[in-house]
Amino acid sequence: MNTSQSLVLSENFNFAIWIEADIVSAENKVCFNEVKTFIDEVDKVDDEVIKPQFGRSQNKVCFNEVKPQFGQSQNIFSGCLKSLQALDLLQKQFPQDVLRMTIAFGADFWQSLNHTQEGRELKNFPAYGNGLAVATQHDLLIHIQSLSAMTNIALMQKVLAAFGDSITVCSEEHGYRLHEARGLDGFVDGTENPHDLADIQRIGVIDNTQPDAGGSYILLQKYQHNLSQWQSYSLAQQEESVGRSKIDNIEFSREERHIRSHLSRTNLKENSGSLKIVRRSLPYGKAEGECGLMFCAYCHTLYNLEKQLQTMFGDADGQTDFLIERLSKTLSGAYYFAPSVERLRNLSQAG
Repeated sequence: MNTSQSLVLSENFNFAIWIEADIVSAENKVCFNEVKTFIDEVDKVDDEVIKPQFGRSQNKVCFNEVKPQFGQSQNIFSGCLKSLQALDLLQKQFPQDVLRMTIAFGADFWQSLNHTQEGRELKNFPAYGNGLAVATQHDLLIHIQSLSAMTNIALMQKVLAAFGDSITVCSEEHGYRLHEARGLDGFVDGTENPHDLADIQRIGVIDNTQPDAGGSYILLQKYQHNLSQWQSYSLAQQEESVGRSKIDNIEFSREERHIRSHLSRTNLKENSGSLKIVRRSLPYGKAEGECGLMFCAYCHTLYNLEKQLQTMFGDADGQTDFLIERLSKTLSGAYYFAPSVERLRNLSQAG
């Protein structure tokens, strides 16, 4: 049996850290981070046709002439093992903190390992909604959560030391839980999440009949909130936007909900079944300054994650989520595949 990386199965956390990084690669993959000027099209550079792999408003630009060849694979394998050892040590030292960690990979690096039957749905994140959902794909995601911000930091420091110079950190964000699990918008967040462990396992983790059993697909997006704009809307308009009552968190019926409400855009059904995901999101930011939501979701299939994005950002029917218009804009977006613990310990082995 392949054991899932345990973070997705734990609902008991108040703090989280997300780090996205690029893996140091060979000369035929050149990455420029924090690029502030964006190019929509590149036709030709000298005599070679080079197509930029990026979306509008993206802060990572990668020019790929051929499939990237990563020069740090062995160091990444070693970093994963050392990270798992650090996790085990801190879990034993601070069992009350319910410390959990996921290590996951973007499509370029994962596909370079040639585990062709595992993570087959994985792809680089495209820009949805004509750029409303920006694409900032990276090679590596480290997601840590627990009941203690101090323990999270302690583990992340050890993990970054384990990977050393084999990675370049591109983004780091810290999340925290508010009272009643409310977001900075004042609404309870994650109400549609499954809570039964069996349901979480079924929805969030690939089942044991598959070659990549124990793995998970992950969507990570950073949503920046415009709270002053949000507060300019009436309570009724805010509730219309979400599809729930704000104070007592009562879901509006399907007949009552606006077609553009967040609940209508994300509570999807297909072939008599629901396209469920497991959310592990938290608010981020400052009391005065940038703030918002680090949206993090796990699923046994990338399909469910992508369907929600297509519906939220207008690719499905031309209708966008009210929250995109009234509250938030995306600052990042990426897909990752988290292999099982067994695979993470044996990344270099075929099979």
